[in-house]
Amino acid sequence: MPRASKKIKRKGRMPASERVLLNLLKGHLSKDFPNPRRRGCPPKETLARIARKPLTGPSSVVRHLFQCSPCYRLYSRALHRSKTTYRKIL
Repeated sequence: MPRASKKIKRKGRMPASERVLLNLLKGHLSKDFPNPRRRGCPPKETLARIARKPLTGPSSVVRHLFQCSPCYRLYSRALHRSKTTYRKIL
């Protein structure tokens, strides 16, 4: 019988290099796309809904998140709250 590979990924874990890249991307999106006049921004409720149910978001709003740091930060906070609430339920 073949032995199981020792490189079993644990749920929720990612390699350090991926974590570093993800943190760089988050920092870039949250700071480098100012939109002081909030042009083209969707309502906060829409961002919160997308954070709770990602597949419900229109592609235009998802694209906007990659071009507007204020909206990305709002979305990130809503996503964090959503994940925290989900963990409490479990």
